[in-house]
Amino acid sequence: MKGEALVPTRGIAIREVRFDTLLREMTEWSNRIAKRAYEFFADSGFTHGHDLDDWFKAEKELFKPMALDLKISKDEFVVTAEVPGFDEKDLDIHVNGSRLMIEGKHKTAGEEKDKEGKVIRSERKSQEICRMIDLPGPVLAERAHAELKNGVLTLKLPKAATPLQIKVAAA
Repeated sequence: MKGEALVPTRGIAIREVRFDTLLREMTEWSNRIAKRAYEFFADSGFTHGHDLDDWFKAEKELFKPMALDLKISKDEFVVTAEVPGFDEKDLDIHVNGSRLMIEGKHKTAGEEKDKEGKVIRSERKSQEICRMIDLPGPVLAERAHAELKNGVLTLKLPKAATPLQIKVAAA
């Protein structure tokens, strides 16, 4: 509703991580996609010539698109991302210098029973999102703030001080 204030959530932590940790996580995502793409390749009878189609089909199956906006002010970057269906406990946010990564994993399960209590239908669903972007400059992760309201994640990432250039004078 318009006019409602955003209430900060306590469960979303923005963590500063090392670059090698981000690289490892992206490698894991790439491996998941490759594994699923290979399954499509095998299901087609190992028919060659559809590598990219299989890769994109695997990406589409594993990733849900995440709309994202970046606004730049004098003191901070404000990132808003649409994450419908995800709670703060489902989201993990990493920052390394100017690189931002938003990950989420959400599982649901449901059963339908008849009058005697027998299960007649059981479904499980898993949804994952992952988005990495390079911000225009480094941020201070320890002062960053995250809010989640109605499926919209808002990140306020204070800019790190820009390094001063020191002029070298001839002696």
